[in-house]
Amino acid sequence: MTQRIDSQEEELEGRAREVLREIVSLYIDSGEPISSRSLAKSGRFNLSPASIRNVMADLEDLGYVQQPHTSAGRVPTDLGYRFFINHLMRSRKLSQQERDTIDDQVSQVTELDEVMHISSRLLSKLTDQVGLVFMPTIHQLTMRSIDFIPISETKIVCVIVGTNGVVVNKIVDGIGPFTREELERIGRYITEEFRGMTLDEMRLSLIRLLDQERAHADASFKKSITLGIEAVNDAIPTDHVLFVEGTASILNKPEFADAAAMRKTFLVLEEKEKLVAILNRCLTEEGLQILIGSESSFTRNYNFSLVATRYGSARCPIGMVGILGPTRMEYSRMAPVVAYLGRALSRKIEETEQE
Repeated sequence: MTQRIDSQEEELEGRAREVLREIVSLYIDSGEPISSRSLAKSGRFNLSPASIRNVMADLEDLGYVQQPHTSAGRVPTDLGYRFFINHLMRSRKLSQQERDTIDDQVSQVTELDEVMHISSRLLSKLTDQVGLVFMPTIHQLTMRSIDFIPISETKIVCVIVGTNGVVVNKIVDGIGPFTREELERIGRYITEEFRGMTLDEMRLSLIRLLDQERAHADASFKKSITLGIEAVNDAIPTDHVLFVEGTASILNKPEFADAAAMRKTFLVLEEKEKLVAILNRCLTEEGLQILIGSESSFTRNYNFSLVATRYGSARCPIGMVGILGPTRMEYSRMAPVVAYLGRALSRKIEETEQE
């Protein structure tokens, strides 16, 4: 279960905030515990090493940093990272070259699967982390058109085209018989009445129509609605689509260098159900999401952080795009890359809908 860490802004005054900012920034860069002496030498503080040590001790008492060894400096805790992200981080702007690269890659392809594949690979290349692009069940997609094609006296192929280019074929058996003209008329009716709805919304609307007086009085109308319900019921080719790129980048991260950590990491990247579960939960929330360590069972168990955002049309988000990496990652650089690619994917889908 996802559980965000709440940090109280009023707990830290200006000097403590600046010291925490520097500890997190230096630790992300070096991976080594940060000492009071190194902070004093940085020249960023008009404080003696003794004063800096006192501030660091206060930060440790509040739970924002910890000392991994008695003689070592301090490293950020999950709470420290969360406060840094919420209140201290200065996200850098993407360069024009980075924006152009994302826009060009996304705009050049038309098939949704190819867009997702390219996007996950692009994320990994731009961030040196594991790139993820996720789309849940087809029921979350919106319908552009539906056609019914007879293949025998009792069997009909239902062809559902999503607004993002996904095509779903389903065979309906035992309803009818229908003439080819009837099937064309039903396809036009359902397309005109329910275009832009998700398949779940279509199914519920069609079921409600069955309860109306017209369905009881008009046998032809009832038969049409029943065919529509059968077409969208369980019209799911797969439970989900998940593209994962850049797993080899994990090998370069010191957090996963030992054999046990590496084995555990590759195991979870192979067993994608756990990734799917956390991305499905993230899909219910708006905006850029950053999950750190103990903020979810997934990130806690595997020492990961997840930076992700939804993509899709404004009316109906259809998936998640993001990166997975160690808790010690450069969030100020990762966040804008993920956010921009999410917007690029959304623009691509909206353009497809308008076409």
